[in-house]
Amino acid sequence: MAEYSDKSKQATGNNRYILPGLSLIALALFFSVSSNAVAIPLNAEQPKSEAFRKELKKDLSTLSITVEASERDLSNNLNRIIPKELYKGSTTTRGLTAVILRNGLISVSAADNYLYLTIPVSISLSYGMFEIPAITNKLKFRLNAKVTPDWKVNAEVYYLGLNDLLAENVGIGPISIKPRSIVDGATKPVQRILSDLISKKFNEQFPLKTQVAKIWASAQKPIQIDKGYNAWLQITPQDLLIYPFYAQHGIAKLNIGLKSFAELVVGPEPPARTPVPLPDLKLASGADKTFRVALNTDLFYKDLLNIALPLLLNKELGSDGKSIILKDLNLYGNGDRLIIKVEATGSLDGLFYLDCRPVFNPQTNVFSVEDVDFDMQSKSLLLNTADWFLHGTIRNQIQEKLNMDLTQRLTQVREMAGKALARFKLADNVFLTGNVKTIKLSDVMVQKEKISIQVNAEGETAIVFQ
Repeated sequence: MAEYSDKSKQATGNNRYILPGLSLIALALFFSVSSNAVAIPLNAEQPKSEAFRKELKKDLSTLSITVEASERDLSNNLNRIIPKELYKGSTTTRGLTAVILRNGLISVSAADNYLYLTIPVSISLSYGMFEIPAITNKLKFRLNAKVTPDWKVNAEVYYLGLNDLLAENVGIGPISIKPRSIVDGATKPVQRILSDLISKKFNEQFPLKTQVAKIWASAQKPIQIDKGYNAWLQITPQDLLIYPFYAQHGIAKLNIGLKSFAELVVGPEPPARTPVPLPDLKLASGADKTFRVALNTDLFYKDLLNIALPLLLNKELGSDGKSIILKDLNLYGNGDRLIIKVEATGSLDGLFYLDCRPVFNPQTNVFSVEDVDFDMQSKSLLLNTADWFLHGTIRNQIQEKLNMDLTQRLTQVREMAGKALARFKLADNVFLTGNVKTIKLSDVMVQKEKISIQVNAEGETAIVFQ
């Protein structure tokens, strides 16, 4: 019994050493299993492909074809083309004839969208063998101009009256006449003569259809604006608009608008397009002086990743005691969104996807991504396996790094746009001239391998004849 008791004590004593050892082994196995279980496998399916938009917006604008003249130019032309004898013939009084001669320089003023003409004249009235002394005065007319559907400029001259009052009654031989009434009646044919003469001379000196047709044809050919950048201005004309006659502040204008889409193309000369025939004129109201040139720049995802990857790969991201290491990251377009493919290891092991919205800020010239979030399939898997990861910092980290400053690129295209609008010869004695005032974002289009960003250089421009 004593022997048995001693053995029992010995066994018990040994067990005191065996049990703690087994416990340590069990704990080691437990932590080993737990450690392996932390690396949650996740292999999300690639998001379903969405269709891409095929082309950027085409913001049309109007290129003004302007025929402009100052009051002085108009006076010189009218003094050259209007003859000395304005009228010679009968009056409203039977047997009474009138002769109206221009005896000085015609003056012109432009205001209220009319030209006001003042013509110094001498007026002779005769009745048979009787004649009164010539009356000196000034005839006042108002002129408006329109372009007819057959491309002719039609001047419309209306008599406004005399500059100075005439005597109420004058005797001439056996009759008594009212000079003012007589002169007013005689000027009706004068205003018709002036209308026809001014219209004829203007259309002879400036064949509008011929000139506009020349511009229309020239505008459809690419114009090289910078040999260094190999940049071309390409205009796609759409319509021709005729605006109301303008006469204000000493200037008279006829404006024809070339409604078109203009873009700056960098690279080889754009291929020739099938010429579009000259369309009919359309009546428009209120001339639009703003002209837009579309400036396109492409941002390839590989260039964006070249900046972002060194800041993200092999970096540890985590929260709540769990973390992952980004092993690879890729970016591609899908519909109007960007897809971010992420390969990670650590507490989470495998592939998952995020999507985001591309944004370009024309005030800062920075491209960035917004609304970064897990795609639906990745989010569904994480909800079941790693809910903690949905609330981690990875979205913010990626969003902070996926941006690019495009100032240098846009400065170059702005300079080229400025050259495009500065002064370029379209045809003989025909020039495109203007300036850039603002740059505005027009469109952002997602494609498979790149983002296309379009901004509009806006300014005032015109086609002038010299």
